[in-house]
Amino acid sequence: MQITKVEPILFDAGLRRVWCFVRVDTDEGITGYGEATTTEPFMAATVVRRLAEWLAGEDPRRIQDLWQRMYRRYYNVRGGNLLLAAMSGIEHALWDVKGKIAGLPVYELLGGAMRDRVPVYANHMFFPSAADPSAPTVYAERAAEAVERGYRAVKIEPFGNARDTLSRAELRHVRAVVRAVRESVGPDVEIGIDSHARFGVAAAIQAARALEEFEPFFLEEPVPPENVAALRKVRESISVPIATGERLYTKWGFHDLLEAQAAEIIQVDVAHCGGILEARLIAAMAETHYVQVAPHSWYGPVSLAASLHLDACIPNFLIQETPVPHQEPEQQRELLLTPLRMEGGMMAIPSGPGLGITLNEEVLERFRIAG
Repeated sequence: MQITKVEPILFDAGLRRVWCFVRVDTDEGITGYGEATTTEPFMAATVVRRLAEWLAGEDPRRIQDLWQRMYRRYYNVRGGNLLLAAMSGIEHALWDVKGKIAGLPVYELLGGAMRDRVPVYANHMFFPSAADPSAPTVYAERAAEAVERGYRAVKIEPFGNARDTLSRAELRHVRAVVRAVRESVGPDVEIGIDSHARFGVAAAIQAARALEEFEPFFLEEPVPPENVAALRKVRESISVPIATGERLYTKWGFHDLLEAQAAEIIQVDVAHCGGILEARLIAAMAETHYVQVAPHSWYGPVSLAASLHLDACIPNFLIQETPVPHQEPEQQRELLLTPLRMEGGMMAIPSGPGLGITLNEEVLERFRIAG
Protein backbone atom coordinates (compact mmCIF):
# COMPACT_ATOMS: atom_id res chain seq x y z
CA MET A 1 0.00 0.00 0.00
CA GLN A 2 1.21 3.51 -0.83
CA ILE A 3 0.21 7.06 -0.01
CA THR A 4 -0.99 8.79 -3.15
CA LYS A 5 -1.82 12.21 -1.74
CA VAL A 6 -1.59 14.26 1.46
CA GLU A 7 -3.51 17.52 1.52
CA PRO A 8 -4.57 20.12 4.08
CA ILE A 9 -8.22 21.20 4.06
CA LEU A 10 -8.94 24.61 5.55
CA PHE A 11 -12.49 24.68 6.88
CA ASP A 12 -14.54 27.77 7.80
CA ALA A 13 -15.96 26.69 11.17
CA GLY A 14 -17.83 29.93 11.79
CA LEU A 15 -17.35 32.21 14.80
CA ARG A 16 -14.22 33.59 13.09
CA ARG A 17 -12.51 30.20 13.37
CA VAL A 18 -10.69 28.14 10.75
CA TRP A 19 -9.87 24.45 11.24
CA CYS A 20 -7.10 22.68 9.36
CA PHE A 21 -7.89 19.07 8.53
CA VAL A 22 -5.47 16.68 6.83
CA ARG A 23 -6.55 14.07 4.31
CA VAL A 24 -4.35 11.11 3.35
CA ASP A 25 -5.32 9.06 0.28
CA THR A 26 -3.91 5.64 -0.60
CA ASP A 27 -3.66 3.57 -3.75
CA GLU A 28 -6.12 1.03 -2.28
CA GLY A 29 -8.90 3.57 -1.89
CA ILE A 30 -8.62 3.92 1.90
CA THR A 31 -8.67 7.52 3.11
CA GLY A 32 -7.74 8.85 6.53
CA TYR A 33 -8.41 12.18 8.20
CA GLY A 34 -6.46 14.08 10.85
CA GLU A 35 -6.42 17.59 12.23
CA ALA A 36 -3.58 20.13 12.37
CA THR A 37 -5.47 23.15 13.69
CA THR A 38 -3.52 25.81 15.57
CA THR A 39 -4.10 29.50 16.13
CA GLU A 40 -2.36 29.87 12.74
CA PRO A 41 -4.07 27.19 10.60
CA PHE A 42 -2.96 28.72 7.29
CA MET A 43 0.69 28.39 8.30
CA ALA A 44 0.12 24.81 9.46
CA ALA A 45 -1.46 24.03 6.09
CA THR A 46 1.67 25.30 4.33
CA VAL A 47 3.83 22.93 6.38
CA VAL A 48 1.48 20.02 5.60
CA ARG A 49 1.94 20.73 1.90
CA ARG A 50 5.72 20.77 2.33
CA LEU A 51 5.70 17.40 4.10
CA ALA A 52 3.30 16.01 1.49
CA GLU A 53 5.92 16.46 -1.23
CA TRP A 54 7.92 13.44 -0.08
CA LEU A 55 5.21 11.38 1.67
CA ALA A 56 3.67 10.32 -1.64
CA GLY A 57 4.72 6.75 -2.40
CA GLU A 58 5.42 5.89 1.24
CA ASP A 59 3.69 3.07 3.14
CA PRO A 60 1.02 4.67 5.41
CA ARG A 61 1.22 1.77 7.85
CA ARG A 62 4.79 2.66 8.90
CA ILE A 63 3.60 5.39 11.24
CA GLN A 64 6.57 5.58 13.61
CA ASP A 65 9.08 5.43 10.76
CA LEU A 66 7.34 8.30 8.93
CA TRP A 67 7.03 10.27 12.18
CA GLN A 68 10.74 10.04 12.90
CA ARG A 69 11.64 11.01 9.36
CA MET A 70 9.28 14.01 9.40
CA TYR A 71 10.67 15.13 12.76
CA ARG A 72 14.33 14.81 11.74
CA ARG A 73 14.02 16.00 8.14
CA TYR A 74 13.83 19.73 8.97
CA TYR A 75 16.17 19.77 11.95
CA ASN A 76 16.37 23.56 12.22
CA VAL A 77 12.63 23.81 12.93
CA ARG A 78 11.94 20.54 14.70
CA GLY A 79 10.18 20.94 18.02
CA GLY A 80 8.28 24.01 16.81
CA ASN A 81 4.50 24.34 16.88
CA LEU A 82 3.84 24.57 13.14
CA LEU A 83 5.90 21.52 12.22
CA LEU A 84 4.47 19.49 15.11
CA ALA A 85 0.90 20.55 14.29
CA ALA A 86 1.35 19.48 10.67
CA MET A 87 2.96 16.21 11.75
CA SER A 88 0.15 15.61 14.26
CA GLY A 89 -2.56 16.02 11.63
CA ILE A 90 -0.76 13.67 9.25
CA GLU A 91 -0.19 11.16 12.07
CA HIS A 92 -3.91 11.12 13.01
CA ALA A 93 -4.77 10.40 9.38
CA LEU A 94 -2.22 7.57 9.21
CA TRP A 95 -3.76 5.97 12.30
CA ASP A 96 -7.19 6.42 10.72
CA VAL A 97 -5.96 4.56 7.63
CA LYS A 98 -4.26 1.84 9.67
CA GLY A 99 -7.37 1.27 11.77
CA LYS A 100 -9.53 1.03 8.69
CA ILE A 101 -7.16 -1.53 7.18
CA ALA A 102 -7.36 -3.62 10.35
CA GLY A 103 -11.08 -3.03 10.86
CA LEU A 104 -10.31 -1.82 14.40
CA PRO A 105 -10.57 1.46 16.32
CA VAL A 106 -7.27 3.18 16.98
CA TYR A 107 -7.41 2.51 20.71
CA GLU A 108 -7.29 -1.24 20.00
CA LEU A 109 -4.01 -0.70 18.18
CA LEU A 110 -2.64 1.15 21.21
CA GLY A 111 -3.26 -1.66 23.69
CA GLY A 112 -7.03 -1.69 24.03
CA ALA A 113 -9.56 0.38 25.94
CA MET A 114 -9.58 0.82 29.70
CA ARG A 115 -12.89 2.70 29.49
CA ASP A 116 -15.72 3.11 26.98
CA ARG A 117 -16.77 6.59 28.09
CA VAL A 118 -14.83 9.48 29.58
CA PRO A 119 -15.74 12.51 31.70
CA VAL A 120 -15.52 15.79 29.84
CA TYR A 121 -15.56 19.45 30.74
CA ALA A 122 -17.03 22.34 28.81
CA ASN A 123 -14.76 25.09 27.60
CA HIS A 124 -17.80 27.28 27.06
CA MET A 125 -16.28 29.61 24.48
CA PHE A 126 -16.93 33.11 23.26
CA PHE A 127 -17.70 34.93 26.48
CA PRO A 128 -17.66 38.72 26.54
CA SER A 129 -14.50 40.22 27.94
CA ALA A 130 -13.96 39.15 31.51
CA ALA A 131 -13.10 42.79 32.24
CA ASP A 132 -16.68 43.86 31.41
CA PRO A 133 -18.70 44.87 34.49
CA SER A 134 -21.41 42.41 33.40
CA ALA A 135 -18.97 39.48 33.34
CA PRO A 136 -20.01 37.93 36.68
CA THR A 137 -23.62 37.67 35.52
CA VAL A 138 -22.84 36.47 32.00
CA TYR A 139 -20.24 33.94 33.13
CA ALA A 140 -22.64 32.56 35.71
CA GLU A 141 -25.40 32.24 33.10
CA ARG A 142 -23.13 30.44 30.64
CA ALA A 143 -21.85 28.06 33.31
CA ALA A 144 -25.41 27.27 34.37
CA GLU A 145 -26.30 26.63 30.73
CA ALA A 146 -23.42 24.13 30.43
CA VAL A 147 -24.62 22.35 33.56
CA GLU A 148 -28.14 22.25 32.13
CA ARG A 149 -26.70 20.51 29.06
CA GLY A 150 -25.32 17.83 31.38
CA TYR A 151 -21.73 18.92 31.98
CA ARG A 152 -20.35 18.31 35.47
CA ALA A 153 -17.26 20.45 34.91
CA VAL A 154 -16.60 23.78 33.17
CA LYS A 155 -13.57 25.96 32.48
CA ILE A 156 -13.50 29.76 32.52
CA GLU A 157 -10.93 32.51 31.95
CA PRO A 158 -11.89 35.28 34.39
CA PHE A 159 -8.86 37.60 34.24
CA GLY A 160 -9.95 40.08 31.58
CA ASN A 161 -7.15 42.38 30.47
CA ALA A 162 -4.91 41.77 33.47
CA ARG A 163 -1.36 40.85 32.56
CA ASP A 164 1.85 40.31 34.53
CA THR A 165 0.36 41.74 37.74
CA LEU A 166 -3.08 42.18 39.31
CA SER A 167 -4.35 45.42 40.84
CA ARG A 168 -6.63 45.25 43.86
CA ALA A 169 -9.59 46.26 41.69
CA GLU A 170 -8.79 43.58 39.11
CA LEU A 171 -8.48 40.95 41.82
CA ARG A 172 -11.86 41.93 43.30
CA HIS A 173 -13.43 41.63 39.85
CA VAL A 174 -11.86 38.21 39.22
CA ARG A 175 -13.14 36.99 42.58
CA ALA A 176 -16.61 38.30 41.73
CA VAL A 177 -16.64 36.36 38.44
CA VAL A 178 -15.51 33.09 40.02
CA ARG A 179 -17.85 33.54 42.99
CA ALA A 180 -20.80 34.07 40.63
CA VAL A 181 -19.93 30.93 38.68
CA ARG A 182 -19.55 28.86 41.85
CA GLU A 183 -22.87 30.07 43.19
CA SER A 184 -24.49 29.37 39.82
CA VAL A 185 -23.30 25.77 39.41
CA GLY A 186 -23.29 24.72 43.05
CA PRO A 187 -20.66 22.94 45.16
CA ASP A 188 -20.36 19.70 43.16
CA VAL A 189 -19.52 21.00 39.66
CA GLU A 190 -15.82 21.36 38.96
CA ILE A 191 -14.54 24.77 37.81
CA GLY A 192 -11.23 24.93 35.94
CA ILE A 193 -9.60 28.36 35.76
CA ASP A 194 -7.37 29.31 32.84
CA SER A 195 -4.96 32.24 32.98
CA HIS A 196 -3.37 31.69 29.55
CA ALA A 197 0.10 32.13 31.09
CA ARG A 198 -0.40 35.83 31.59
CA PHE A 199 1.24 36.27 35.01
CA GLY A 200 4.60 36.37 36.69
CA VAL A 201 5.26 34.22 39.73
CA ALA A 202 4.05 36.68 42.38
CA ALA A 203 0.77 37.50 40.60
CA ALA A 204 0.08 33.84 39.86
CA ILE A 205 0.46 32.98 43.55
CA GLN A 206 -1.67 35.97 44.52
CA ALA A 207 -4.46 34.96 42.12
CA ALA A 208 -4.44 31.31 43.18
CA ARG A 209 -4.61 32.15 46.89
CA ALA A 210 -7.43 34.63 46.28
CA LEU A 211 -9.47 31.94 44.50
CA GLU A 212 -8.80 29.01 46.85
CA GLU A 213 -12.09 29.44 48.70
CA PHE A 214 -14.00 28.61 45.49
CA GLU A 215 -12.22 25.24 45.28
CA PRO A 216 -11.01 25.36 41.66
CA PHE A 217 -10.53 22.07 39.84
CA PHE A 218 -7.19 23.39 38.59
CA LEU A 219 -5.36 26.58 37.68
CA GLU A 220 -4.20 26.35 34.07
CA GLU A 221 -0.93 27.88 32.88
CA PRO A 222 -0.42 30.31 35.77
CA VAL A 223 2.95 31.35 34.24
CA PRO A 224 4.39 30.92 30.73
CA PRO A 225 5.59 27.38 29.99
CA GLU A 226 9.19 28.18 29.13
CA ASN A 227 10.46 28.41 32.73
CA VAL A 228 9.80 25.21 34.66
CA ALA A 229 11.52 26.51 37.79
CA ALA A 230 9.09 29.43 37.95
CA LEU A 231 6.14 27.08 37.58
CA ARG A 232 7.48 24.86 40.35
CA LYS A 233 7.81 27.88 42.63
CA VAL A 234 4.12 28.63 42.05
CA ARG A 235 3.19 25.02 42.68
CA GLU A 236 5.06 24.96 45.98
CA SER A 237 3.27 28.13 47.12
CA ILE A 238 -0.40 27.30 46.46
CA SER A 239 -2.91 24.58 47.24
CA VAL A 240 -4.82 24.72 43.93
CA PRO A 241 -3.67 21.97 41.50
CA ILE A 242 -1.71 23.27 38.51
CA ALA A 243 -2.46 22.16 34.95
CA THR A 244 -0.27 22.95 31.96
CA GLY A 245 1.09 21.52 28.72
CA GLU A 246 -0.97 22.68 25.76
CA ARG A 247 2.07 24.59 24.47
CA LEU A 248 4.61 21.84 24.99
CA TYR A 249 5.53 19.52 22.14
CA THR A 250 6.86 15.96 21.99
CA LYS A 251 8.13 13.78 24.82
CA TRP A 252 11.25 15.95 25.01
CA GLY A 253 9.17 19.04 25.65
CA PHE A 254 7.45 17.41 28.64
CA HIS A 255 10.59 15.87 30.14
CA ASP A 256 11.76 18.78 32.31
CA LEU A 257 8.23 19.64 33.43
CA LEU A 258 7.63 16.13 34.70
CA GLU A 259 11.08 15.73 36.21
CA ALA A 260 10.55 18.94 38.18
CA GLN A 261 7.14 17.77 39.45
CA ALA A 262 5.92 21.26 38.56
CA ALA A 263 2.29 20.36 37.82
CA GLU A 264 -0.32 17.88 39.00
CA ILE A 265 -2.04 17.71 35.61
CA ILE A 266 -0.65 17.83 32.07
CA GLN A 267 -2.81 18.99 29.18
CA VAL A 268 -1.18 17.28 26.23
CA ASP A 269 -2.76 18.25 22.89
CA VAL A 270 -2.81 15.51 20.23
CA ALA A 271 -3.10 18.16 17.49
CA HIS A 272 0.11 19.88 18.63
CA CYS A 273 2.40 17.50 20.50
CA GLY A 274 3.16 15.18 17.57
CA GLY A 275 0.02 13.07 17.41
CA ILE A 276 -1.72 10.21 19.14
CA LEU A 277 1.24 7.92 19.73
CA GLU A 278 3.46 10.76 20.93
CA ALA A 279 0.71 11.77 23.37
CA ARG A 280 0.51 8.15 24.53
CA LEU A 281 4.26 8.16 25.22
CA ILE A 282 3.98 11.46 27.09
CA ALA A 283 1.12 10.05 29.17
CA ALA A 284 3.31 7.07 30.07
CA MET A 285 6.08 9.42 31.21
CA ALA A 286 3.52 11.28 33.31
CA GLU A 287 2.31 8.01 34.81
CA THR A 288 5.80 7.32 36.19
CA HIS A 289 5.63 10.70 37.97
CA TYR A 290 2.07 10.14 39.26
CA VAL A 291 0.78 13.02 37.14
CA GLN A 292 -2.69 12.93 35.60
CA VAL A 293 -3.59 13.75 31.99
CA ALA A 294 -6.42 16.06 30.96
CA PRO A 295 -5.97 16.47 27.19
CA HIS A 296 -6.35 19.91 25.69
CA SER A 297 -8.76 20.03 22.73
CA TRP A 298 -10.06 23.42 21.69
CA TYR A 299 -10.36 22.81 17.96
CA GLY A 300 -12.40 20.63 15.62
CA PRO A 301 -14.01 17.20 15.98
CA VAL A 302 -11.20 15.24 14.34
CA SER A 303 -8.68 16.23 17.00
CA LEU A 304 -11.33 15.58 19.65
CA ALA A 305 -11.89 12.08 18.26
CA ALA A 306 -8.12 11.48 18.26
CA SER A 307 -8.02 12.65 21.89
CA LEU A 308 -10.80 10.25 22.85
CA HIS A 309 -8.80 7.30 21.52
CA LEU A 310 -5.90 8.41 23.70
CA ASP A 311 -8.24 8.79 26.68
CA ALA A 312 -9.52 5.26 26.25
CA CYS A 313 -6.19 3.58 26.85
CA ILE A 314 -4.16 5.58 29.39
CA PRO A 315 -4.37 4.69 33.09
CA ASN A 316 -3.71 8.23 34.37
CA PHE A 317 -6.52 9.90 32.41
CA LEU A 318 -8.43 12.57 34.37
CA ILE A 319 -10.86 14.45 32.12
CA GLN A 320 -11.20 15.58 28.49
CA GLU A 321 -11.68 19.17 27.37
CA THR A 322 -14.46 19.79 24.84
CA PRO A 323 -15.05 23.10 23.03
CA VAL A 324 -18.68 24.16 23.46
CA PRO A 325 -19.75 27.21 21.44
CA HIS A 326 -22.57 29.19 23.01
CA GLN A 327 -24.30 29.14 19.62
CA GLU A 328 -23.05 26.33 17.39
CA PRO A 329 -22.80 27.24 13.67
CA GLU A 330 -24.53 25.08 11.07
CA GLN A 331 -21.27 23.76 9.61
CA GLN A 332 -20.07 22.59 13.02
CA ARG A 333 -23.36 20.81 13.74
CA GLU A 334 -23.39 19.04 10.39
CA LEU A 335 -19.73 18.22 9.81
CA LEU A 336 -19.83 14.76 11.39
CA LEU A 337 -22.35 12.25 10.07
CA THR A 338 -22.36 10.68 13.54
CA PRO A 339 -21.63 13.52 15.99
CA LEU A 340 -19.65 13.08 19.19
CA ARG A 341 -22.25 13.62 21.88
CA MET A 342 -22.00 14.28 25.59
CA GLU A 343 -24.53 12.72 27.95
CA GLY A 344 -24.45 13.05 31.70
CA GLY A 345 -21.02 14.65 31.68
CA MET A 346 -19.56 11.71 29.72
CA MET A 347 -18.59 11.17 26.08
CA ALA A 348 -18.42 7.76 24.40
CA ILE A 349 -15.21 6.68 22.68
CA PRO A 350 -15.84 6.22 18.91
CA SER A 351 -15.75 2.47 18.29
CA GLY A 352 -15.69 2.27 14.49
CA PRO A 353 -12.55 1.49 12.47
CA GLY A 354 -9.77 4.07 12.59
CA LEU A 355 -10.81 7.23 14.41
CA GLY A 356 -14.39 5.99 14.20
CA ILE A 357 -15.84 9.17 12.71
CA THR A 358 -17.14 10.02 9.23
CA LEU A 359 -16.96 13.54 7.86
CA ASN A 360 -19.81 14.89 5.78
CA GLU A 361 -17.92 15.44 2.52
CA GLU A 362 -20.57 17.79 1.15
CA VAL A 363 -20.31 20.08 4.19
CA LEU A 364 -16.52 19.82 4.14
CA GLU A 365 -16.44 20.97 0.53
CA ARG A 366 -19.09 23.65 0.93
CA PHE A 367 -17.20 25.41 3.73
CA ARG A 368 -13.72 24.78 2.40
CA ILE A 369 -11.64 27.92 1.96
CA ALA A 370 -8.54 28.66 -0.05
CA GLY A 371 -5.21 29.14 1.62
